[in-house]
Amino acid sequence: MSIPQLFSSLRARLVVAVLVVQALLLGMLIYEHVQDLGERLQEQATLRAQQLTVLLNASLSVPLIQADFAAAQEVLDETQKQGGLSYLKLTDLRGRLVAESGGRGKFAAEAGHEGGGGVEALSLEVPISMAGQQLGVLYFQMPLGFLESAKQHALWDSLAIGLVAMLVSAVVLAMLTVWITRRLGQLTAAADKVAAGDYDLDLPLGHQDEVGRAIVAFKQMTESIRVREEELRESRNYLLYLAERDSLTGLYNRHFFRHELQRRLDESARSGIEGALLLFDLDEFKLINDSFGHQVGDELLITIANEVGHLVRRNETFCRLGGDEFVLIAHSASESEIEALADRIVSALGAMRYEAGGQPVRLSCSMGVALYPSQAQDPETLLACADAAMYQAKQQGKNTWQLYRPERDSTEAHLAVLTWKERINVALEAGQFRLVYQGVYAMPKRRLAHVEALLRMYDEDSGRLITPNHFIPIAERSGQILEIDRWVIRECIRQLRLHPAMPPIAINVSGRSFDDPTLPGFIAEQLRVQEVEPKRLVVELTETAALSDMADAERFIRELRDLGCHICLDDFGAGFASFAYLKHIAADTIKIDGMFIRDLPKDAQSQVFVKAMIEVARGLGVTTIAECVEDEATLAVLRKFGVDYVQGYHLGRPQADHTALG
Repeated sequence: MSIPQLFSSLRARLVVAVLVVQALLLGMLIYEHVQDLGERLQEQATLRAQQLTVLLNASLSVPLIQADFAAAQEVLDETQKQGGLSYLKLTDLRGRLVAESGGRGKFAAEAGHEGGGGVEALSLEVPISMAGQQLGVLYFQMPLGFLESAKQHALWDSLAIGLVAMLVSAVVLAMLTVWITRRLGQLTAAADKVAAGDYDLDLPLGHQDEVGRAIVAFKQMTESIRVREEELRESRNYLLYLAERDSLTGLYNRHFFRHELQRRLDESARSGIEGALLLFDLDEFKLINDSFGHQVGDELLITIANEVGHLVRRNETFCRLGGDEFVLIAHSASESEIEALADRIVSALGAMRYEAGGQPVRLSCSMGVALYPSQAQDPETLLACADAAMYQAKQQGKNTWQLYRPERDSTEAHLAVLTWKERINVALEAGQFRLVYQGVYAMPKRRLAHVEALLRMYDEDSGRLITPNHFIPIAERSGQILEIDRWVIRECIRQLRLHPAMPPIAINVSGRSFDDPTLPGFIAEQLRVQEVEPKRLVVELTETAALSDMADAERFIRELRDLGCHICLDDFGAGFASFAYLKHIAADTIKIDGMFIRDLPKDAQSQVFVKAMIEVARGLGVTTIAECVEDEATLAVLRKFGVDYVQGYHLGRPQADHTALG
């Protein structure tokens, strides 16, 4: 194992770091100990020299007075032997040698240390005196080599003890780090398991130290992650469910239907499998909705979805397109099987008994059936054929079904379906759509607040502009409305960029666009590219379209509000149960349906409804627009009721060159 690999281990780094610190501390302690020992031995040697000086002075003073040099020599020899001195020399006052003992060698001219760079001997010069009278001088040397020897011995002893201490410390540290890092290793392995999605952990608990608390915190964090992941998985599954399912009935929605129908048609084109599209709606459902309210209508739709759902087989796909329109894709079925299925559905709904508000309601449906690939190979044409067949069923007296037969279909409605679809395609490709603008005015001063963009189609043959009621229903059924909506959005945002002083523009978005999750992003991108503030764009959506697909409408509105756009709920009040849905549909403005406004000065009931709508909206913090204002009398009533904005021919007709364009 290389040194970098060795030191990549926390255990090794911890042991080495502690040993290095310990070695430094031991080194400092040993140095201090040896130095202190040397100083103490030096002090002891000096003290011994001082004691010898006193003894020698007493012993040599008498021989010097008596000139007994032999006695002096004996004292020196005895002292040299017993006192451990290397050399002694006694002189008289004139410096003449009296006696000496020990080996001769260099002697310092002055008392002090000898031995060059090291301390080898202590040399002293001691005056010999008696009664204050100096008699001579004694020179002697005390060897100090034992000091260095003692220091060396102490040094080696200390190093040996320090080495043993470090070895013991290394063993203890290794054991300690193994104990600590073993649990850290378990924690690392557990983290790897969590990263791999395995939350079944076996970690040691019960320790109250930092690692033990870290393990407890990790287990708590892991459990939180596991719970959160489960919640996210459930949320993801729920979002996927919402993306494909109708929020009211739980059936597949229009978004799923489009993709599924295209998939089935592609499979049919490859393998020649036959199938059919069965499109039906409820007869007189609008009357039920208007009479008993949207809640009753919703309950009825749920009941019908369950009833028909029991008749659907595994290879058949049952969807709700919106409102009271349902569609069924019967894949890999013969014409006789399809006819039997249509019979079962129509008969089952016709036999249902339903009570609304304590009153019995008789249900029936009209169904159109179109075959693929024999009658159509693309979704738009197949849906148009089924729609034409459903129209034939309604002409037959309703509560029945019709198989699409081109030779039978000479009705104006079907001809319109087939021709309008092509005309819409031409208009999109050749740029034959136009926008006109009608002002919306703030009350009571009639100040222009914003304009509404209204769509028209240019007719090359007549040179006239065709109103949208002729082609929008066909475009919604065929899916072409999605492309039309995007054209309107691009053009309005372009106008806002070209006219910076222009007030906000209101655009109408079809209910078919609600289940297009990319549309809010498309609007955001257009605003960003054109450098237009989102607050200058007002998005209008019809109340009936929003209520038919609440989940998609809520998502669509939330994303646009987050973007900064203003939301207006158009045609408000058609069912008057509408206020119950305002808490779900976060609109900034409601536009009161024109049917309440047209005869407002003369219609007492309309006045009650309109006044109530304005007051409830004000209480909810929602502004109100009254459309279809055709005269001054209507305007006066609305002013009295406190409406916020007004729109209509009395104030200004739709114009391509509106004054707001500057």
